[in-house]
Amino acid sequence: MSDLLAAFKKDDAPSKRWLERHLDHQDREFCLIWPLSRAQNGYPACGSGNAIRPHRIMCEHRHGPPPSPAHQAAHSCGKGHLGCVNPWHLNWKTPSENQFERYEQQGAPKPRWRLTIEQVDEIRAMKGRERTVDTATRFQCTEANIRQIQSGKTWRHDRMEYRQWTDQEIQRIRALPVGVKGLVKDLAKEFGVSINTIYRIKNAQSYRHVNPHQGNCK
Repeated sequence: MSDLLAAFKKDDAPSKRWLERHLDHQDREFCLIWPLSRAQNGYPACGSGNAIRPHRIMCEHRHGPPPSPAHQAAHSCGKGHLGCVNPWHLNWKTPSENQFERYEQQGAPKPRWRLTIEQVDEIRAMKGRERTVDTATRFQCTEANIRQIQSGKTWRHDRMEYRQWTDQEIQRIRALPVGVKGLVKDLAKEFGVSINTIYRIKNAQSYRHVNPHQGNCK
């Protein structure tokens, strides 16, 4: 039995029963769609807090444990977000291998691995305001990368000027008249950031998703 499946040992949940019936699924061609709950990105999920990922259980049953804790259960069919758990469609891949394969399947541009400080600033500000999968798509990087940035595991605070901006503050900065350096300096002092940060926001080099005309700027 899979070590991951053992997490269900004390629980005769429908998800456990379904997995046990399909571990040795024989059809290699068509996707096997998970019929129960999904995570926000569409991937199968179950257990307390959706912490157990059925496609990883299927991959481990067929290929053995992952080579490292970082390895992901990658879908050769490209249908993981649609709920496929067919063990014949799964293999262990590193996050970068999995992401590049995903972009090839979708015919999309390769992910941009090198982020700017402005982009990291914005990614941190989107925590809790946007789904991780949507932020990752917008910045062309992995969800794992987004989570590491937002948790402070990468791009440490001492390497960047970070502030949690609200939409109203962004709109206020964007409403500044052109060429008024004194107002820019005053806002930089008020918000505790550099003048360059204010200019980047005003010129839409960062926080491009914020509509400058939405709401009232005071």
